[in-house]
Amino acid sequence: MASLHDVARLAGVSKSTVSRVVNNEYGVKKATRVKVLKAIEECGYVVNQVAKDLKSRKTNLIGVIVPRVSSNAVAQGVDGLSKVFDSAGKHVLLTNTHQQHDKELEFIQVLNQKQVEGIVLFATHIDSKLVSAIHQSHAPVVLVGQDGSLFNIPSVIHDDIKVGFEAGNRLIDAGCKHIGFIGVQSDDRAVDGERCQGLEKALSLHGQALLFHAHGDFTMESGFQLTKNQLTMTPQLDGLFCATDRIAVGAIKALQEANIEVGKQVKVLGLGNDELAYINNPALSTFNYAFEKAGESAAKMLLELIGGEGHGMSKLVLTFDCIDRQTC
Repeated sequence: MASLHDVARLAGVSKSTVSRVVNNEYGVKKATRVKVLKAIEECGYVVNQVAKDLKSRKTNLIGVIVPRVSSNAVAQGVDGLSKVFDSAGKHVLLTNTHQQHDKELEFIQVLNQKQVEGIVLFATHIDSKLVSAIHQSHAPVVLVGQDGSLFNIPSVIHDDIKVGFEAGNRLIDAGCKHIGFIGVQSDDRAVDGERCQGLEKALSLHGQALLFHAHGDFTMESGFQLTKNQLTMTPQLDGLFCATDRIAVGAIKALQEANIEVGKQVKVLGLGNDELAYINNPALSTFNYAFEKAGESAAKMLLELIGGEGHGMSKLVLTFDCIDRQTC
C-alpha cells in the first residue's frame, strides 16, 4: 500500500506539501496541487480518514445511548435519528445501558473518549450525577424522553402530563369510577411520574381519587403480575391506565385469567401504539406517540449544536393521537 512518503517522492515535493493537498489546505500552488493529485492517483494512495478526522477534530461520529434495544419507542427513535445523521454524513455509535443508570454516566465518558461530535441520550431519569456528566461532556448532549431544559440541557419530550390527563378523561367518559395506574420505576419522571400526575388531575376534576399507583418495569410480565396482585387488593377496579402498551398487554392477560371481560367490566388504556396493541385480543386502545419524529428532531437539534447554530437550551414538546380500539 502506497504511503504519504511514496506520493511525495513521485511528485518531487515534501510530505508536508502532500499533507496540505490531502487536507485541502491553502498555501499550495495550483500546479503543485495538480502534480500531487496525479501522483496520488498513480500510486493508488488511500487517505487515512481516521487520522485525517482526528487531526481536524471532525470524526463524523455520533454517540447514541439507549436504555434497551427491545423497546418499540427506542427502535422508532433510532430509526428517525439514523435517517437524519445518514443524510448529514454522520455515523452512529449505539450503546445500550440495559436500564442501568451508572452505565449512562460511563457511556458519556466513553463516547467522549471516542471523540464523538455529539451524543443523543434516550434518558429514563434525571438526577444530579447525570446532569453533572452532561455538563462536563466535551460533546454536546441532547436528551430524548426526559425534560432537561431546567438544567440547560436541550431536550425532545412527549406531553406526558397531558396524555395522562386525556387517559383519565377517556376512562371516566367510558363510565369508570375506580381507576388504577401501572407505571414503572418511580425515578422515571416522564413515564411514571408525569403520566400518573396527569391522570390524577383528570380524576380530581371529576371528584375521583386514584385507586392505586403500582410500580413495575417495562415488561408484559410486570403488567401481568402487578394486575394479578392488585385484583386481590382492589377487586372494584373498573378502569386501568398503563404507562406502556406492553404493560397493558400483560395486564389484559391477568384480567382474562380472572374471568374479567376486558373492555366491558374493566376498561384498559395503554400508551405507545405498539404492534402488540393492534394484534392483541381484544385490540388495545392506546395513544400514539411520535417516536420516530422524536429521533429526527433530536438529531436535527444536535446537528445545529455541532454546527454552532443551537442556543444551548431548547425544548421541543411533541403531541400525540388517541387510538380507539376495543378495550376502552
